[in-house]
Amino acid sequence: MLIMAISSTARPQSKFSLQQASGRLPHLFGKKNNDRYLCVTAGDRLYAIGNQAGNFPSVGFHVPGQMGGIWQHPIKLLNGFRLTLTDSNTGVVAHADTCDHFVTCSFTTQYSYQFPQEQLSVTRTDFVPDGMPVLVVEYALTNNGNADKDITLQLAADVNLMPVWLGERSGMIDTTDALLSYDKETGTVFFKDNNNPWYAGISAEGRHIDFKGTQPSPYPDKGITGNLSALIHVAKGATALLRFYISGSIKNKAEIQVNIAKAKKMLPQLFLAKERRYQQLEENAKIDIPDTALTEAYQWGKYSSDWLVRDVPGMGRAMSAGLPDYPWFFSNDQAATFPALTGTIQPGIFYSSWKMLKQLSYKTNGDNGSIIHEASTNGAVYATGRMEESQLHIITAWDIFKWTGDMEFLAINYAQGQKLWKWLQEHDTNHNGYIEGYGGVEIAGLNAEMLDVQVATQRFLEVMGNMATILKDTKAAGNYHEKAEQLRKNINRDWWVPGEKRYADFISSKEKAIDIIDSALANRVHPDRNSWALQKLTALKTSILDNTYTAKGYVVYYNSSGIGPLEEGSADTVKALQAFQQIGLFTNKFGMYISGIERPDDIHMDEGSFKHDKEFNYNRAVMPAAIANLAIAVCRYGNPDTALQYIHTMLHSFSFATPGTMYEVSPDYGMFVQAWNIRGVNIPLIHYFFGIDPLAYKKEITLRPGFPSAWKYASIKNVIIGDNLLSVNYHTTTAGNEYIITTTRPQWTVKLYVGPYRTVLVNGKNVRPENGCVILKEKLNKVRVIA
Repeated sequence: MLIMAISSTARPQSKFSLQQASGRLPHLFGKKNNDRYLCVTAGDRLYAIGNQAGNFPSVGFHVPGQMGGIWQHPIKLLNGFRLTLTDSNTGVVAHADTCDHFVTCSFTTQYSYQFPQEQLSVTRTDFVPDGMPVLVVEYALTNNGNADKDITLQLAADVNLMPVWLGERSGMIDTTDALLSYDKETGTVFFKDNNNPWYAGISAEGRHIDFKGTQPSPYPDKGITGNLSALIHVAKGATALLRFYISGSIKNKAEIQVNIAKAKKMLPQLFLAKERRYQQLEENAKIDIPDTALTEAYQWGKYSSDWLVRDVPGMGRAMSAGLPDYPWFFSNDQAATFPALTGTIQPGIFYSSWKMLKQLSYKTNGDNGSIIHEASTNGAVYATGRMEESQLHIITAWDIFKWTGDMEFLAINYAQGQKLWKWLQEHDTNHNGYIEGYGGVEIAGLNAEMLDVQVATQRFLEVMGNMATILKDTKAAGNYHEKAEQLRKNINRDWWVPGEKRYADFISSKEKAIDIIDSALANRVHPDRNSWALQKLTALKTSILDNTYTAKGYVVYYNSSGIGPLEEGSADTVKALQAFQQIGLFTNKFGMYISGIERPDDIHMDEGSFKHDKEFNYNRAVMPAAIANLAIAVCRYGNPDTALQYIHTMLHSFSFATPGTMYEVSPDYGMFVQAWNIRGVNIPLIHYFFGIDPLAYKKEITLRPGFPSAWKYASIKNVIIGDNLLSVNYHTTTAGNEYIITTTRPQWTVKLYVGPYRTVLVNGKNVRPENGCVILKEKLNKVRVIA
């Protein structure tokens, strides 16, 4: 057993307190009965995942039971740690195995323990600085009694140095861990994987430290456990602090020493630096709206997005997909998330993420323009890419360009898009204009001509035409736009299934359609749950076999991708209205089924904690991502009131389990932090309610506000567009609408759509709109629109 004895005086080790400093931060309280749910303390170089009870359970399915704990990618450092307190006077032992109160702050976590028998309160505060792989764990002991106390704290540190998922593909083979050395001068104990250069170090504030060996870990892996012991004198009515520092390295123990020494020396400054960065994050695109639930979810979406940024040595800096099982890099997740983050953060993460994806894709797929699906933090690529992901990569590059105006970024992605278009056409083997292969729906057999692939291709061609126009590739621009429009018409002609009032999941041969129906009947239809699906698919199969089925496409799984043409705004208006009318059949209290075939006969059956299978899967999943797409789609067709209803449907999952987050699957399954969930908040709010549509390279911003009818005011400040900051303040009265629109840079043009009007005043002067828009060229513009 490793024993570390640390002596301290009655006064705190330092005047600075993480506990007190965290009191300044935005925070949310965990619910009393949610202690089993997970939480995270995150930095870009290291994070710790445990539960809200303050423990570190074995969680995760990618590496079963190993996705929690303390990770410094591409290695894991610790499974976790445990605290025991002993009153030196009475000999009473107390175990801090379940906290009484959990609080998540914008970038710290706190666990409060009450020991009434000992008249003692303990608060644990966890913090990870920016740019440093160090976890700081502070214990604040408060003596609530009338006599001084001597308390012995024993921290059991469960070391587990092991590689990330797919580590074996890069030669990362886990072996047993061992105590490496103890540095008495710095008070740091080091551990190492026996056959690999993977190191972990644990240090405490204090100079008098001893140790006496190791013991086996209680976890079923190759780690070991060390016990750290500290003797703390706590005066009556006083609070004493003890802090531990945990770090790792894939190089040597010297790197750990440097990082821990810096964290110890500069902890107040490191905390303040991160606090100021988060304050700036809060000020970026700051909103004031008459909807407290939406405001809170919007604010915490900024925080949780930041928790997912990973900076991995040798790979670069990018946004991961989710925690605990997706802490690495996915092209589709980033493509879904980044359009929602534009205007709210500086664009550096967009550029570095795209650079990483391009490098990994070139290495894996060659120079054909296609983009990989998923890569672990050791650089190993798991999947080379589904068909729609490459198109989404270019589409999102266009969205980023619109907000940044970066011409070099545009040119790089246009060149890649040219290669991609050649590659895509190779996957249209029957030359009917529809690309073949798996789309975003991860269901075996759905690799025919998939709807989401065609919708992504149509949008990709439109974007390529826009890029070509700006880059003065005139002939190509016309060709891309012509193909995009033809594909849009073809999708509306061939993929609409009148009897279902929705677009088909796929187009295939009759034989393949039968196989897909049979698979769905066998695996996803249960007569005691979704008998409606049994009736539908049985009738569909019969009509195919007797040649009475007349539509080209097939609806089998009722996938949420069926709203793709609506989300892109490419659906014919009549078809869109019909689709919106029937889509409610597939939504419950929390949102929309990702595969509508899972909808139970009783729509309320799944309106509780998710009843998952023994093995991880998405069967029966209601996802915020699906209802987010629906909210965006109704925005496209000019219905903000309905969009707001869908947003609040999604928000039923917010803080349901983990405060400040929405789970990947509503309300409490899968990833407890999921990057793309913010789509359903940010895009309707910023792109449609406030109607912000920039072309930063032209120094031009179009505003087409469409607020929910119940909102009498709304404002957004400091929206990042190029080198400019846009602010919009809206107020409505019985006489009309009033706007105050400001920019921080001169020589920018804002086009404000005012709609039907009687009188429009700009800075007190009567103006005549052009094509329904007033042109604003001042840095400060006051607009009154009198109906």
